[in-house]
Amino acid sequence: MLNRMVVQEALRRSQEPDIKPGIDVKNESGVQDTVISLLIHDIFGGEILKTHKKNGWHFYNRIDGERVDFSKPKNGQSIKPANFEDLPATPDETCNYLEMDDYSTFFMRFISA
Repeated sequence: MLNRMVVQEALRRSQEPDIKPGIDVKNESGVQDTVISLLIHDIFGGEILKTHKKNGWHFYNRIDGERVDFSKPKNGQSIKPANFEDLPATPDETCNYLEMDDYSTFFMRFISA
């Protein structure tokens, strides 16, 4: 079961100064949503979804039929259907947007947190 408060706290604690800016979960641009959606998928399962935004794709998850987005200010809250296309995405597709070494470091920090 996904405990959103625990996930949100682990994401916050996973942030370290030596993580490259592209995967800084505070960074509203770059690949923040991509790395978080892949991490959530790898740990909790479910689906990775995407929708078109001004600057490209926005990635998020669906777990147990509920859309969740930990990259948004109210991390992990369900997202209202408006403006979301819920297009299926694959883990391989999200990997095209990030460095796997950086992802592995972030993943291990999240697990430790």
